[in-house]
Amino acid sequence: MDFDEHIDRSQYPTLKWSRAFLSEHFENEKAIPMSVADMDIKAPPTVIEHLQARVAHGIYGYESKSENYNVALAAWYQNRYGWKIEEEQIEPCPSILNAISILINQHSDKGQGVIIQPPVFFEFKMVINSNGRKIVKNPLKLLNGQYQIDFDDLEIKASDPHSRVLILCNPHNPVGRVWTRRELEKVAEICEHHDVFVIADEIHGDFAFPPHQYTPYLNVSEMSAQHGASCISPAKTFNISGMTDAMAIIPNKTYRRQFHEFAHRYQINKVNVFASVAAEVAYRDGAGWLDALLVYIQGNVDLIREYLEKNAIRVSLVEPEGTFLVWLDFRELGLDAKELARFLAVEAGIAISPGYWFGREGAGFARMTIGCPRATVESALDNMANAVKKLS
Repeated sequence: MDFDEHIDRSQYPTLKWSRAFLSEHFENEKAIPMSVADMDIKAPPTVIEHLQARVAHGIYGYESKSENYNVALAAWYQNRYGWKIEEEQIEPCPSILNAISILINQHSDKGQGVIIQPPVFFEFKMVINSNGRKIVKNPLKLLNGQYQIDFDDLEIKASDPHSRVLILCNPHNPVGRVWTRRELEKVAEICEHHDVFVIADEIHGDFAFPPHQYTPYLNVSEMSAQHGASCISPAKTFNISGMTDAMAIIPNKTYRRQFHEFAHRYQINKVNVFASVAAEVAYRDGAGWLDALLVYIQGNVDLIREYLEKNAIRVSLVEPEGTFLVWLDFRELGLDAKELARFLAVEAGIAISPGYWFGREGAGFARMTIGCPRATVESALDNMANAVKKLS
């Protein structure tokens, strides 16, 4: 597996590498693209081989998922995380955001509050607003270089009878925390006490760096399982997000039936033949590939840490415990949020996501996608260091 291989993505209309995208959002079509959370790394060879075989078949009509699909999915989570997913708990959905949107509608009314923990994935806000709900912030606390959940504030926000849902990002995008079992237990205790339904976005669950371990939220306790839902997908893990396939795992029978009826009513549970092939074979045969990828991404993290320490460019790394994203602290440069965004894109020539996209709590920071060849990370760091020296 050659994760160092450079692959030209410009031959297809890829969002991250699109000149129009880079011009619109970063004012620099030549900036190194490191903003969108997909990887510049080929999918597992076994996935590519099975997709090629499926294409060669030549008929792509209506299909159902194979009987082995859910078996492969359940075995993956049982073997890696000790999470036993019953087949009847699995509700297919086109994407994680589709699932979150449905669950918000089913567990809150218009005008009621949905709690988020910024700085956090910016599309949570979009989904909440588009569904006519109110954003309720429970900001994370940055203490001694590590982000933590403010449980006292969560208790206050959850106790408001208008707060009906919490979207939990586990592991957390963009700050890279892999929440511990005890932290998740406290979330479950607070939300159960105040009758707040928890939607766990766990799309980055497979990216945890040892000794940190991903704990599925629904696997924490019976109350987390009965008053919550997990949204999972192989999209990030195996870099197949363009063939989206996602699942909502809902142990509670009543809530699961509500979700199923909604999906059936709006016909959002149809099968994509290529997504089904890719996901099934990835869950069945992709473990070795992922283990090697995790080591490689950890190497990219090590490179960033060592580079910043060696060159002393007034930029620091918030140490990630997981994901293929890093959260960089630029506050020492003294630039405001918009100045920093332009400095990085135009002066440094790197298209990384400005921290304020993730909420005002992210001002002064930026998120860099490092699921890419090491040479790309090295080029970005060199650009950054040169630009900071000129700024000085």
